[in-house]
Amino acid sequence: MKRSVWDMILKVVIAVASAVAGVLGANAMNL
Repeated sequence: MKRSVWDMILKVVIAVASAVAGVLGANAMNL
């Protein structure tokens, strides 16, 4: 696999993790 492919995958994983963390954080604050 090319390095650029791994960079893209890494960015996607980070974006998803950030979105999940944001949702969990918002739910925790509502509780």
